[in-house]
Amino acid sequence: MTTSHPIFPPFSIEDARKQVSVEVVTYGEEADQLIEFYGDSSLTNKTIVLIHGGYWRNIFDREHLRPLGVALAKAGHYIAIPEFARNAGNPEITIRDLSAALTAMSNRKLTLIGYSSGGHLALVLANSFPVVDSIIGLAPVTDLVESQVRELGRGAVLEWLGCNASERPDLDPMLRPPVTSRVRFIQGSADERVPLDITEKYVAAMKSHGQEIEFEVLPGTTHFEMMDVPSVTLGAILNAIN
Repeated sequence: MTTSHPIFPPFSIEDARKQVSVEVVTYGEEADQLIEFYGDSSLTNKTIVLIHGGYWRNIFDREHLRPLGVALAKAGHYIAIPEFARNAGNPEITIRDLSAALTAMSNRKLTLIGYSSGGHLALVLANSFPVVDSIIGLAPVTDLVESQVRELGRGAVLEWLGCNASERPDLDPMLRPPVTSRVRFIQGSADERVPLDITEKYVAAMKSHGQEIEFEVLPGTTHFEMMDVPSVTLGAILNAIN
């Protein structure tokens, strides 16, 4: 697919602070090693972790998840939006950073909400953290081999891995054991970036391994429309969290 990248409306951390309480915490010394926390942690014993997309590239960062983070915080949830390194040919640094971020939050129960490639990262890391009790994948990338074959994200899989996906089954949700915590997927029927049939194939594969994944398809919604706030996606996410 060769769909051009959209321009998400700017939404700075100052914009977020106008609406909810915001705290920024570092989990390392590098520029990307930080977490933005939204809301009041005393209202709940769970942290909702939003993992951004961008096909593992630096084209997008956590900014496009801030409106969703603010909306969820206003609904009474405590939100964390971690940043992490995305370097072509070095997937280990991405896994390292996000693992460190989740470790820094491991004193509370975690729900991981991953958008696109962020959904992929949530599926890969969840079993390493017993505090993760559920995952909500928003149009998640679930099959690296098939995504590479179809050159999704303009060849993003090969670019990020630095090798053929078949050489990294440890990073391919389709080839890994099922996630032990509860998993729910939400995706638009008109998704132009992560084909719906790939997600359906993953859901069927996990079912054959004994894992039932709740899968909600939003009629007429495209990949990038899932990040609109307000939108039908927000309602679906709130229902999935509750």
